[in-house]
Amino acid sequence: MKNEIFIELFRFNAQTDYLPYYKKHTLHYSENDTVNDLLVQMNEVEAFGFDENCNIKVNITYINTRTLVSELVAKHGNEIRIDPISEFRARKDLQIDRNDFIQKLSLLEKYLEAGDNIAYRKSTELAYYASNTLNYNRDYIGDHVLIIAADLIEKDFTLKNEILELLINEENGIWYHTSLENRILDSSVEEKIQKLIYMALRHIKPRSKMEKCLARFFKEEDAVSFEASEQSTTGPSIVQLFTDFNIASYDGVKESNLKALINDARATYIEIPSRKEDLASNSALIDGSFSYKIAGDILMQAKDSNADFILVKNEKTKEFFDKNQDKMEKLAGRELGLSVVSHDQFVQLLEGEKDRTKLGFNTHMVEVSFLSNKRVF
Repeated sequence: MKNEIFIELFRFNAQTDYLPYYKKHTLHYSENDTVNDLLVQMNEVEAFGFDENCNIKVNITYINTRTLVSELVAKHGNEIRIDPISEFRARKDLQIDRNDFIQKLSLLEKYLEAGDNIAYRKSTELAYYASNTLNYNRDYIGDHVLIIAADLIEKDFTLKNEILELLINEENGIWYHTSLENRILDSSVEEKIQKLIYMALRHIKPRSKMEKCLARFFKEEDAVSFEASEQSTTGPSIVQLFTDFNIASYDGVKESNLKALINDARATYIEIPSRKEDLASNSALIDGSFSYKIAGDILMQAKDSNADFILVKNEKTKEFFDKNQDKMEKLAGRELGLSVVSHDQFVQLLEGEKDRTKLGFNTHMVEVSFLSNKRVF
């Protein structure tokens, strides 16, 4: 049985094009077809640059082209956009310049044999280019280095302290890692990196400088952890609808019920590309602004999509986005002023609560004024 898929294919030639563009294709695929098969079909229509079994980006997910098309459709539907694994380093269509990836491997070169180096180039490229960190810090040592470091330590634990010292660089080290959980299909990679980060945190614990940074961040920002709060499995008793509202959500790495809640409120749900991005909370150890840059982009996406406000999963996340918007604005170079509402606050609104103090809106840095404007109160 043949199924239909609609594709926007990235096209760019660094030698002749000033900007990239997209070509649209409508193709048919069967159950056993891979993304490689789709690329071959499109290449027969009009030749373009790609390599067999290469790594690419499909919508927001980074994959190898050996992936089954049916697996992608199950995740993204039958309308997809295919980009090179790094648009910034695109050379010809889906082919890229990999020199940055290769050069950064030199950090651990003395620990690797020639065969290991080649094998790691193939197995870790996907994780390296999938990292959102590279959009903010192109000098970041790379998640491929973290993966290799974790393997080296597992093979020879006596190397642990020596290797960790290489990773805790304050300008571009391990603290800038952002989760790969929603960016690649292999969840084991992120689990491996998180174990390494845990070791790195224990490694720097005795250092007074790091302890002061942690203490300052906990006290002033209270945002090192963005874990999801426990949310009721039963929905609210809705008496107040948000029919005329456009509402975006920031879910964080872990899936939440925010989209369903917004739909239950009869509002228009605004899906922003960065709704599941990691805020790199560990970067606060050495750079208080890094998380603000990511958060500022999230708010800009919501605002540029005409969201009336952004819904977040818990009080801690709400405070981070609300109380630090002035810092985000300075880094972004533009005004934000977007109201942030927590899951619990929104549930109270849906259940008919109208007292600003009880809702906690009186403590917001960015006033929640739109509610009055649209006669919710």
